[in-house]
Amino acid sequence: MSFPPSLDSDSVNLSSLSIHLPNGLGPSAFNLSPPPPCPIILNISMSLRDGSILDTATGDSMSGLGVNYSAVSKAIYALISSPEKVWNGPWELLRKVSTIPLGLTDVDRVKIGVIMPKALLHGDSARYKATYSLKEKEVVVENRRCEIKDIKLECIIGLHPHEREEKQRLEVDVEVGDVDWDEWGHKDFADQVYEVVSNSSYGTIESLIHSLGSHLFNLPILSTSPSSSLSITIRKPSAIPFAVPSITIHRTKSNYPLSTSSSSSSSSADKRIFIAVGSNIGDRVDNIQKAINELQNHGCQLKNTSRLYESEPMYVEDQDRFVNGVIEISTTLSPLDLLRLLKRTEKSVGRTKTFTNGPRVIDLDLIFYGTEQVKIGERGDEPDEDGVGWLECPHRSLGEREFVLRPLADIAPNIVHPSLRQTIHQLLSRLPQITPPPLQPIVPFSGPSKPLRLSTPSTPYIMSIFNATPDSFSDGDPARTDPSHALEAVEKLFEGDDHPDILDIGGMSTRPGSDPCTEEEEFNRVIPLIQAIRSSSNDHLRQVPISVDTYRASVAKKAVEAGASLINDVRGGSEPGMLEVMAESNVPVVLMHSRGDSKNMNSAEMTDYASCGGVVEGVKQELNNLVNKAIQSGVKRWNIILDPGLGFAKTHQDNLVLLKDLNKLLEGDLKGYPMLVGGSRKGFIGKTINKAKPTERSFGDAALNAHCALSGVVDLLRVHCHAEARDTVKMSIAVRDA
Repeated sequence: MSFPPSLDSDSVNLSSLSIHLPNGLGPSAFNLSPPPPCPIILNISMSLRDGSILDTATGDSMSGLGVNYSAVSKAIYALISSPEKVWNGPWELLRKVSTIPLGLTDVDRVKIGVIMPKALLHGDSARYKATYSLKEKEVVVENRRCEIKDIKLECIIGLHPHEREEKQRLEVDVEVGDVDWDEWGHKDFADQVYEVVSNSSYGTIESLIHSLGSHLFNLPILSTSPSSSLSITIRKPSAIPFAVPSITIHRTKSNYPLSTSSSSSSSSADKRIFIAVGSNIGDRVDNIQKAINELQNHGCQLKNTSRLYESEPMYVEDQDRFVNGVIEISTTLSPLDLLRLLKRTEKSVGRTKTFTNGPRVIDLDLIFYGTEQVKIGERGDEPDEDGVGWLECPHRSLGEREFVLRPLADIAPNIVHPSLRQTIHQLLSRLPQITPPPLQPIVPFSGPSKPLRLSTPSTPYIMSIFNATPDSFSDGDPARTDPSHALEAVEKLFEGDDHPDILDIGGMSTRPGSDPCTEEEEFNRVIPLIQAIRSSSNDHLRQVPISVDTYRASVAKKAVEAGASLINDVRGGSEPGMLEVMAESNVPVVLMHSRGDSKNMNSAEMTDYASCGGVVEGVKQELNNLVNKAIQSGVKRWNIILDPGLGFAKTHQDNLVLLKDLNKLLEGDLKGYPMLVGGSRKGFIGKTINKAKPTERSFGDAALNAHCALSGVVDLLRVHCHAEARDTVKMSIAVRDA
């Protein structure tokens, strides 16, 4: 620790004055007894301009260099080393020490610091410093600061693929000033820094350090102090050979304004505000989710989302595909303050400057702010420290950007561009029709899995059923309830090059007439198996999207925490707590149509669709209700997949009619949602082809899969035999697209 030189006064300095305090300054992280010595540093301001006097002066207070170092040191030792003295923290110690140099002739100000080694479990030391002066014979303190030095930790940091696989060491220094020191605790604050950084996974130190500053300023110790300030340094020792790079920032509360203090007017919360989101570096879906979380943490309310699309890059084509979408938010921020928040969020997630229209970890563009036409600055203006240079909203080029128009049309097709005087739907219809389309919707899986790019017309992906149950109607096996045996069976599915696109794991049979297992049994069958798959040495298996087939919210939550990528709910989110889990988990979800439970689903009452206008209209209406409830509960539109629920509360004829009219299910409000069909080995197939044993229904399954592929509206097929299903789909698509 040192003090920066002052340009308005000379100074005499003492460093590393090692003081043994018998009772310490506070608890040691290692409970050392006696406590380690606490070095003290002094910076004494005084005039040294008359060098001839200094060269000849004598006496107790003056030496050849102006201050008798020995006398000052001895006086400090005598003052603070009493065995009986118990110091009430470092500030009391520093104030007492200040009285010694302030008592010398011509000394008007002194800066004092104390180092508390071994005060932190993860860091080198806590260091306190302040400036003291005499005013009307009273000691006055100012500029009190505490530095937490050299917090050592490990986290995921870096943009290169190999850097995303293994944690790297970082070293963090944090210095805090102008807080309520009566409420301050360096250990609690250091623990916050350690926890936030250790659990982070940013692409750059720049984004990490900005996000850390934002988090720390939301802590009560900083947020409640009007003039609080913060300095952060992060070092990455392994970044380059023969040197240690670091980044340092200096921040105040004004750098992280909250929405409540930045609002322009209460009416802005009533405007329809749309933001385009995009990413083409790293885990693109996760980058977008991090950005949304950051906006929500700063007071923005998420009201709606489009679907997510994968798009070819525009303008600069030599780069990876983007994932694009649009979100609707509610905020009281003015356009300029919202733009500042968007730019800070981009930095927080990991965006760094490349070149115009180049690749980016995250891109957030304000595209509509109610009906206002907003113009701030001019194109080419130099950006300020938040990256804000200019803004035009809505942008004049919006009409040519399908990667914005198409997702915006999902949620606001009828809003009018104020200068182009056309609706979003009209602007979209004016764009040239290209085959294949440059934008395709995705099933937005994030790491370790990758998004599935859907097609128009649809070519189904294959979801392989794996029942870790003793009593499933087709493939129940008591041995599969043991995770080790279950893992062996799963590994066989991934031998060779032909493996399923999604693995659907279920721990409870939902066949008609079955009795539900206990929650604990379902946990024990599913969670260890998911964890084992995510730890597999087989890359295809470890990275496969895992679907958990359950209607229990607790099982779904634990499964996602264990590594599941999708929640497949046969009851469509109708059980208590499930929609909340779906919203919080931020993973794709399958909302399946069903009525009743395994005991009564096929009763005359549950299979009566007369009042709805028939089974197709009934299923469509009830699926639409499920979708609306899910979105109102916070489930994102881009995460929703629909399943008509073949075999669940349908008669034999109902199942055949639904298959015949699959395209009608996705009309109206349900248009555009991905569809999953799961008819594999079910009873209506057995009845149709007169096969009582489920395992003898393969040819019936093949006909169903071919029909779904030829329909052009089915995106996922849930099957028992993935290899045979894939062959059927390939042949069907070849004929369809010939």
